Amino acid sequence: MTRMRSHLPISPARRRFLRSIAAVGASAGLTGLFGKLARGAGEPPPLRFFFMFTGNGHLTEHIVPTNPSVTDFDLRGAMTPLELHRADLLLVHGVAGPGSHHQGTSEALTGRPSAGIEAGATGGPSLDQLLAERFRAGSALPSLELGVAPENSLEDQITFSASGLPVPAIGSPAGAFNRLFGLANEDPQQAEARRARKRSVLDVIANDLTALQGQLDTEARVLLDEHLTLVRAQEQDLEQPYTPVSCDLGSAPAGDGLVATFAGQLANVVQAFRCDITRVATLRVGGYGGIESGMYDEIGVNNGHHNAAHVGPADDLLGINRFHAQQFADLIGLLAAIPEGDGRVLDNTVLVWGMELGIGDYTHGREDMPFVIAGGKNAGLGLGRYLKLSGPSYQDMLFTLARVMGLDDLTSFGDGGTGLIESLYA
Repeated sequence: MTRMRSHLPISPARRRFLRSIAAVGASAGLTGLFGKLARGAGEPPPLRFFFMFTGNGHLTEHIVPTNPSVTDFDLRGAMTPLELHRADLLLVHGVAGPGSHHQGTSEALTGRPSAGIEAGATGGPSLDQLLAERFRAGSALPSLELGVAPENSLEDQITFSASGLPVPAIGSPAGAFNRLFGLANEDPQQAEARRARKRSVLDVIANDLTALQGQLDTEARVLLDEHLTLVRAQEQDLEQPYTPVSCDLGSAPAGDGLVATFAGQLANVVQAFRCDITRVATLRVGGYGGIESGMYDEIGVNNGHHNAAHVGPADDLLGINRFHAQQFADLIGLLAAIPEGDGRVLDNTVLVWGMELGIGDYTHGREDMPFVIAGGKNAGLGLGRYLKLSGPSYQDMLFTLARVMGLDDLTSFGDGGTGLIESLYA
């Protein structure tokens, strides 16, 4: 798709504003490199949230259990790698999806249609960013956005700020590792000096943004106010008790290709959760059309994901989705193996595998959207079950997940998500 670019002149005030918000973004990206806020002894383990996005949906025979009862169900097709973890699973079908195939990806965590590809924004914030803002006071990095061959157009994004701007995914496992752990185990004096420098930078940015308020149009002032709020939130973080991250981080992920990239990104998620560097993470595989670059050749599928979902053959789509299920199963197993409190890290982590299309044939319908949920026992989810729902909205599902994560004061999410899906709870 060819993108139209504006060549209208930019006023000096707006140019200064854009430089300032770029500095805010860079500063926000460094938050996780300064350690984490101290927690009191004896506090319960925190809740965490992870969302994995893959495109293109599933064929019915690849995902619907052969005997779909609530507790006595047989996983088949693409879902067979999850059999080992069925006691920690909540397999949900029957959610009514919004919008179209092309907008479905940007709606995956926002529940709102995009404002248009050329507008460069969608209806934010996405659920992960809402959770990140709520949890930011307890962890070093508000959120971690990862990708496996992530596409970069607006219709391929899943994560959006409160103003609807996309938050890009890091496609390199080694790059994500360096961002997360580059300054871990830092000397406390060095960390405090770094925090002082950051406070100084934030002061300059805040003063610059404040000086620009009367020189911008209404639309730009809305964006400016959001970035001022972000600056103030970071300043408040820097005033809180602080402990540098101290954790055995292992070595950076190595290798490339599909299998190594997936493994490296999942390892980053596990380490970030285990070390309490962040409590919110997303993993986006390609974009709305999946991966089309031939990367699936590595697992014996000589086809692109989007093509396989449109025209088949069915075995290619099965192989791709089974591979994705195996990665999700691997993450479940890794988090289940880490003790935490009286249980496991998995018990305090809600894992969600979602997509922008539903269950059916090659028509790309969105009437029967599936969710694969795992973990979250201590969040109150009723695990070990298969639920065939009767059409609650996709927005209701996102709203319910937000409430599961402790946002009890939230009254709606996305476009009209107000219905709590109580059957998800134990």
